[in-house]
Amino acid sequence: MNITYKQLFLISFLSFLISSCMYSNVTHLSDDDLEWIEGHKYGKSILFVSDSGNTDTLVLSYKYINNSGDRFYFSEGRGPDNIANAGYYFYMSHDGESFKGWISIKKIVSNSLLATINVWWRYVDEFDVSFHDSVLVNETNSAYPPVWTNKVHNKVTEYKWDKKRGLVYYRFEDGEEFYRKD
Repeated sequence: MNITYKQLFLISFLSFLISSCMYSNVTHLSDDDLEWIEGHKYGKSILFVSDSGNTDTLVLSYKYINNSGDRFYFSEGRGPDNIANAGYYFYMSHDGESFKGWISIKKIVSNSLLATINVWWRYVDEFDVSFHDSVLVNETNSAYPPVWTNKVHNKVTEYKWDKKRGLVYYRFEDGEEFYRKD
């Protein structure tokens, strides 16, 4: 069987075209991984009550899950990896102020599950939650973005995020502590 240069070129071109539209690595979020974003239901208000009787409210505003196992893509600007990710945005109200927070998880190629969580601008960035059921975020493992350091007057010093229940506790620098009321 003789292959002409045209046929060889066509086969090479098609091979290049198919391989350039294919992810090198694809990750997938398991049901266990997705528990990190199931703690708050869309549209449902969650109340937090402080040790001094004050009440805060959290409402889920947007939820997303990008968990496709598809190996092919046909758009520009995509990288070599299809990283599964999920998360949601929420609004919190406290003492007349409103704030937008979030949790985002992603399964990276090494199979680690990384979370980014932001509550009242105190954020933890890409914390490995693969073998944890909760995360205690405080001044030792998180920070305020420089732009918000002087703008937030009563900063959150600590909060706890539970895998199954979501945000369950937080404390402000004035000492007032809030607990989720179920």
